[in-house]
Amino acid sequence: MANSDQLRRSKEQHKPKNVQSKNDEKLIYAAMRQTISYLQVRLGNHLEEYRLEFEREISFDQLIRIIGNSGLRKEFDSTFANRVIKPDGGVILLHKHDDPNYIRLVLVAEVKRQGTNVQRAKEGKARQAQGNAIERLGKNLTGIKAALNHEPLTPFVCFGQGCDFVEDYDETSFVMSKISMMNEFYSLNRTYIFKRDGSSERNHFAPVSMYFREDDWTQEEMFEILKEIGETSIRYYIF
Repeated sequence: MANSDQLRRSKEQHKPKNVQSKNDEKLIYAAMRQTISYLQVRLGNHLEEYRLEFEREISFDQLIRIIGNSGLRKEFDSTFANRVIKPDGGVILLHKHDDPNYIRLVLVAEVKRQGTNVQRAKEGKARQAQGNAIERLGKNLTGIKAALNHEPLTPFVCFGQGCDFVEDYDETSFVMSKISMMNEFYSLNRTYIFKRDGSSERNHFAPVSMYFREDDWTQEEMFEILKEIGETSIRYYIF
């Protein structure tokens, strides 16, 4: 019975967060669709030979194809080609009408919510261990970085919100230290699109746009960041 009670309490504890996460996904999906509309209007005739597609997932096979199209690598493990990653905000892909093999990553978006301890403190409840939202983020980011290793840009953005994420962090912040490491020790809460600090003789570093704070992100706030990254990506690919 004790185990059953613990399981029930665990499920009840996650219900509010699951509802919030679904709302977060709706907002970022709307922001991504708003971004596609903006890009189609903004770039107009420049996109005549291309089409933009919004997908909720991208398969390992597509990621491998993106790498393979570079011509720089021939060896792949295709065992899991049918597996997919599902970024919370989906992906925007660029295709070319006259080339079925042409596929480029324009934008990948995540939204992560983590932290219930502020609310639990208000309710007089004990603190809980901090969650694993950023561990899931790291898995997807690894796949995207691999697919874009040969490109000079990494158009990936994550919006984090919740009491585990603080904008004014210091050395005592355990969760933010993980995110800093995930971003290759580059600053958080700023936009990175192109790789940095490398040369023709050395590998580049690939920081991405990691925006984390306690307050919720609005659709319009996310859109303002997404459109900049998306437009920069397309301009790189087609000009």
